[in-house]
Amino acid sequence: MERKSIRMLTEGALSIALSLLLWYLRIGAMPQGGSISLQMLPLFIFALRWGFVPGLLVGVTYGLIHSLQDMYVVHWLQYLLDYPIAFGLIGLSGIVKNLKISKFITYIIAVLFLLGTIFFVVNISSELPQTQTTLEELKAKLQTATGEEKSKIEEDIKDLEFKIKWYPVSRIVLIIAGILGTLLLLYGGYIRKTQEPIELGVFIGGLGRLFAHFLSGIIFFSEYAPPGTPAWIYSLIYNLFVVVPSTFVCLPFVLIIMQRLRENE
Repeated sequence: MERKSIRMLTEGALSIALSLLLWYLRIGAMPQGGSISLQMLPLFIFALRWGFVPGLLVGVTYGLIHSLQDMYVVHWLQYLLDYPIAFGLIGLSGIVKNLKISKFITYIIAVLFLLGTIFFVVNISSELPQTQTTLEELKAKLQTATGEEKSKIEEDIKDLEFKIKWYPVSRIVLIIAGILGTLLLLYGGYIRKTQEPIELGVFIGGLGRLFAHFLSGIIFFSEYAPPGTPAWIYSLIYNLFVVVPSTFVCLPFVLIIMQRLRENE
């Protein structure tokens, strides 16, 4: 038992160290924080090997240390949500340890994931015509506006123009993410030789992190949402850009590494 505890602590420390290093291999960064990287990979593997509680503790510890690498803080609660809580919730992937689920459940979840993606794409598409109309109305008002009103309208116009450019891109990203995520879930269910749903664990852990960032965005960064865009939609799309690609990049590596680890046990 003591040897097992020492091994768990050693793997936890190594996971934190590797995550800190992998963060430097990131692909770009978002303006209000967040980047796409493999930093979650060691945290996923640790949680899947040792379970939810150890995974939670290691994730929280990593979040606290990682904040020294990439701190963006406007409030103490935002700090907790975006660092220790967000990375701690990656430990949720450990709830599938010793869980027995048929591959067909994974297939059903893959289909639901794709349907959810379609819903958000349709939602974004439906907002674009109204946004264009609002932009034209503001440009007409700008012709007669003066002083503070003129400055406010000019700011709103910039936001709407950004939204019109940004939403089509986000729509493409969502479509790609939905298709890729569905395929990875189906593939993960297909190749696993046990009933332990590793691929679902990774998705659950990724959703845990996404939820924490999502709340942070609604509460503390809603002013960055373009006019007419609900804060929850802005926060969801912004954080999808960060968490979803990072999760999908990690998933194939998790499937390969966990398979090798199981074969060597």
